[in-house]
Amino acid sequence: QGLLALLPITLSAVLLLGLQWSAKRAMPVVLASTALMALLAWDMSAVRVGASILQGLVITVSVLWIVFGAIFLLNTLKYTGAIDVIRQGFTNISPDRRVQAIIIAWCFGTFIEGASGFGTP
Repeated sequence: QGLLALLPITLSAVLLLGLQWSAKRAMPVVLASTALMALLAWDMSAVRVGASILQGLVITVSVLWIVFGAIFLLNTLKYTGAIDVIRQGFTNISPDRRVQAIIIAWCFGTFIEGASGFGTP
């Protein structure tokens, strides 16, 4: 059953990469095959499979909410000209690009958590 657990990942790789299907087309097939595998191979109840699908949807929505916030913040910074101000600020700290890269890498995680309003996954 350990190798059977790789079936959804393998199927999604084959459909997305091998057959060049879109995710909109491939993921429902992978979901259906995973649900059938859970029902038939692992004897899960239909209620438990449905609850697991709903749990996955809730987690997906929360991650998409974070991504939406990050994209919204990026577009706001871009259209207000704040990106240029931030770039100028880094240039004023140090003209050396290596130092700027270290500062950005050091502060990026904290910036994202602060921008989203909570810790990100």
